[in-house]
Amino acid sequence: MHNIAIVHEFHEIAGAENSLLYLARNIDRNRFNLIFVLPRQGQFWEELKKIGTDVDFCEFPKIRGLHGVGKALRFLSDFVKKKNISLIHSNSIRTHIYSTIAARRNRIPVIWHQRNLLIHELIDPDSLLSFLPDKIICNSYAVARRFSILRFLPKKVTVIYNGVDTNRFRPDITGEIVRKEFDIRPSEAVIGIASRFHENKNHETFLKAVRIICSRHRGPDSLKFLIVGASVFEEDRGRELYLRDFVRLQGIQDKVIFTGFRKDMPEAYAAMDILVISSFREACGRVIIEAMSSGKPVIGSNTGGNRELIVDAKTGILFSASDPKALAEAISYLVQHKDVARAMGETGRKRVEQYFDIRVNVKKTEAVYGELLGRI
Repeated sequence: MHNIAIVHEFHEIAGAENSLLYLARNIDRNRFNLIFVLPRQGQFWEELKKIGTDVDFCEFPKIRGLHGVGKALRFLSDFVKKKNISLIHSNSIRTHIYSTIAARRNRIPVIWHQRNLLIHELIDPDSLLSFLPDKIICNSYAVARRFSILRFLPKKVTVIYNGVDTNRFRPDITGEIVRKEFDIRPSEAVIGIASRFHENKNHETFLKAVRIICSRHRGPDSLKFLIVGASVFEEDRGRELYLRDFVRLQGIQDKVIFTGFRKDMPEAYAAMDILVISSFREACGRVIIEAMSSGKPVIGSNTGGNRELIVDAKTGILFSASDPKALAEAISYLVQHKDVARAMGETGRKRVEQYFDIRVNVKKTEAVYGELLGRI
């Protein structure tokens, strides 16, 4: 059995952390023992502790500031020796350099896991330094295109899509409890957006579309719009207050419900008829896969990995992230054509079972581990 160090710079839970939790729960423990290195205790540590996964702690300061860098490098290098680590799997931008130095000092392989798209104006340091790791895992081809510099080394980059537990996210789950919690009648159509409160998630376009729909909706059944999520990281602070004010300014406060953070996401999806993802940039939106696994059609912004997950007009509808009118049209169409929405949900479920089941994700990750460990 090989000890694998999973090195990560965040201690709260968002998309990447959920992916790592899935890996920890489903990895073949007869072959691989995952040991996590996190900056501190928190929600992520609590969840890892529940499944019996070992965790050590180390703060990873910014490389450009020398304070604390040497301490972190010494810790990680000593950690590799002490825990008899065979491979380091780095999962965040800041930890890539630390992990690579520790791996080279101990002559073991290192993987960089890339889960993000960058703003176009930014220099991409990971791309410039992509010759350093032994392998780069990207969660979509949109992300993999960041590493076109490695086109002459195609085997160095591999795409492994995010995976979900299709037994947990199922079409037969009921959303009745969630609907009752927020006084939503069975006859009301529910359109939801689920994400952390970050400006990239572009709640504004969603809410502008809600205003457009509410101004012209004349059907016998009313509509409700769920905003599922919370401010996860420090950079998100204040965003919820801003969005609540935005809702009031749009005059749609009687139609929009803020649910807060939910642990019962299968039931939250079940309460919805349609999921919307309106992000400006999205690498591999986990909520898209979860909603499709739950049998829901997804209306997503035509960007990044969304185009790889959503099959336009088959499992959902793609729209321009800056066009609330187009989003309003897409929502209205699916609300009015329930048979089309139902068929999209069924097709989406089949697509997830084929390509995005967590077992597919884990087997591909194990194959990468095996490939690198076979070189030792």
